Amino acid sequence: MLFYNEGKDNMMSAAGLLDVNPLSEAADILLADVAIRIQLSQTNYTKLVDRYETINRWIERPGSPLEGRVTLFYPHGSMAIGATIASRLRTDEFDADTIAQLGLPREVPPRLALDLLYLSIRGEPGSRYYDMTRRQTRCVTVDYDDDMHIDVTPAVRLFERPERMSFVFHSKPDAPGAPEYHVPANPYGFAEWFKSNTPLDRDFANIFERRAADYELRILAEKADSEDLPPRVPPFRKSKAVIVLQLLKRWRNVRYDNRQGRRPPSPVIAKLIADAANHTHRLSEELLLQASHMLEQFRFWHQAGLRIHIVNPVPGCGDDVFTDRWPASLHDQVVFISDLEDLVRKVEQLVAGCDLAQMREIMTDLFGEAPTSDVFKAFNQREVGGSISAGRSYHLPGAGRLGLAAAGVAAPAMLPVARPTRAHTFFGGDDVQ
Repeated sequence: MLFYNEGKDNMMSAAGLLDVNPLSEAADILLADVAIRIQLSQTNYTKLVDRYETINRWIERPGSPLEGRVTLFYPHGSMAIGATIASRLRTDEFDADTIAQLGLPREVPPRLALDLLYLSIRGEPGSRYYDMTRRQTRCVTVDYDDDMHIDVTPAVRLFERPERMSFVFHSKPDAPGAPEYHVPANPYGFAEWFKSNTPLDRDFANIFERRAADYELRILAEKADSEDLPPRVPPFRKSKAVIVLQLLKRWRNVRYDNRQGRRPPSPVIAKLIADAANHTHRLSEELLLQASHMLEQFRFWHQAGLRIHIVNPVPGCGDDVFTDRWPASLHDQVVFISDLEDLVRKVEQLVAGCDLAQMREIMTDLFGEAPTSDVFKAFNQREVGGSISAGRSYHLPGAGRLGLAAAGVAAPAMLPVARPTRAHTFFGGDDVQ
């Protein structure tokens, strides 16, 4: 089974963008390659699907407290829209969010609903999940020993409301006296709305898919000694908006890695991205558009002296509030506004054009050292090195950019007068570390 679908292809003909290669500039290629390195690989996706299905069966096993009580089990959040990335910087830990829709009364106490799910997953001493299960405030987490975890959220369907509108439950396990309450939520409806508002640009999706598949095959080849490689299974095709969502989530994780408190919620970022999607043809331009749009929205609320208020856009789901726990204060909000201002300034430099050394410095600051270093090393070896050796790489005078026409990277349709670029590594040395 697949967690999300590709959506409808969008040729973007109304915008007149068909003839522009969406990955013709160095900045766009590098951003796409960062996204490839931080996303869930096909190998890990297959593993996660297996674990997802196994947990589903386990919760309903004979003797489980919830035997016969699970009416539906489905993914939500990043897995539902294809935007999963490593959730932690130092461990590259991936998480998946799922809903366990339970056949319980809607008035069930929040603590009881969460405890029943916790006991059902944990099982008896010695069982498969006994030492892997944690009870959280709104979900139950299963931790695996390979930097992957699955969050299972119990929900009770509200059948008079829009499709899959439910109550989820808030109950702090380590604070018995804290308030407990039911939380209206429709993550399924939001995922469907997001996909309908971020359709594929077929040309971009095809190019991105090929690059992602090539990268995964290279990684598999490096790990394989004498075993045959598995059949090529192409990674998922993604719209520019989804790639930008992944990049912005990574940027947020980098900014908040050493900060206390909550991070800006992913649904808030996803909602704002879907509001502004489908107006660019280059990935770097999409990133700039989305960062600028997000900054504008946060400034609007802050200038009114209010915390931003974002709700589920699905009709009838206005009480599903994405900003119910963040920002907790105007201070939280102004910190994020400052982050966004810095982001916009740096992405403006990428879009305007700068040399590779400057690009590397900017992207390391935005997305972290590990993926950026790997991306620039590969870019220097493949695109730049291959193009120079074949005489097909040109420096664009006054633009600070490279025109690339090598190894599957098509040159821009319109190029200014260019001169051949002298062979070098662009990093002040012979190797990129």
